[in-house]
Amino acid sequence: MCTRLAGNLVLTLRRMRQILSVVLFLLFSQTAFAQGYSGIPERFFGLVAQGKTNEAIDYVYGTNQWVGKNSDQVANLKGELAKLSSLVGKYAFHELLVEEKAGTRYVHLVYLVGYDRQPLRFELRLYRPSSEWRFQGVSFDAKLVEDVEKAANQRVSR
Repeated sequence: MCTRLAGNLVLTLRRMRQILSVVLFLLFSQTAFAQGYSGIPERFFGLVAQGKTNEAIDYVYGTNQWVGKNSDQVANLKGELAKLSSLVGKYAFHELLVEEKAGTRYVHLVYLVGYDRQPLRFELRLYRPSSEWRFQGVSFDAKLVEDVEKAANQRVSR
């Protein structure tokens, strides 16, 4: 009986160790993911969440000296981003939907960004010519809902 009890205890400890290993792996992978791409997406959305939209645009453009800084285009982007809270309410969250990589040095990220009134789609493009990622472009629109609806209807009609 003691041998059986000891065997069960060993199995239980092994299972606990496996569960702990999985939990630690998930925890570390989430931390690594959040810091991926030189932290550019998280810093950008962190500033947007604080209502610091001008600083968010200045930050991403500041990561790449080679991205054209057409002052009219940047001013327009800042103005559009600043108007969001009056149109769709307060920022609530952001969630990565698509991470499309071209090799190991270029990525197109599509985010669902939640606001009180409705979700928006934000797209960030990043490039890594050396060890650090750099901003290549950003855009946002309200067509995500339409695109999801269209995709769902196409599935139904198949």
